[in-house]
Amino acid sequence: MKNRKHWAYTGGSIAVALVVPAGTKSGDLVKLGADDLYGHAETDQATADMVAKGTAPQGLVENQATVFLPGIVESIGVPAAAIAAVAAFGKVYLKADKTYGAAPADGLHIGYKLNATTIALRAN
Repeated sequence: MKNRKHWAYTGGSIAVALVVPAGTKSGDLVKLGADDLYGHAETDQATADMVAKGTAPQGLVENQATVFLPGIVESIGVPAAAIAAVAAFGKVYLKADKTYGAAPADGLHIGYKLNATTIALRAN
């Protein structure tokens, strides 16, 4: 699949680097946005000091942690304009014309907006 970004090979869930609330520690449950998306922090949040000293978990930038997303089995890349109307970590709906929307009336709830160009697809 040309736009696939992350996926769980075993049918499980994915873990990705995400901006998390200040003070997040490994093992914390993390609320993401206002639409009931949550995750389980696998690393501590990378601080500016950790990044400057090179002690932040690999691949993380300031304010990010690696977050396991239960029930999210894959993420896909889409053009930023396609999901511009959806709030950060907001629910994404698939419309009948195969475009994306931000409201239940738009159609099928397929997942959540992870960033400007990524949709996290939920398990059915």
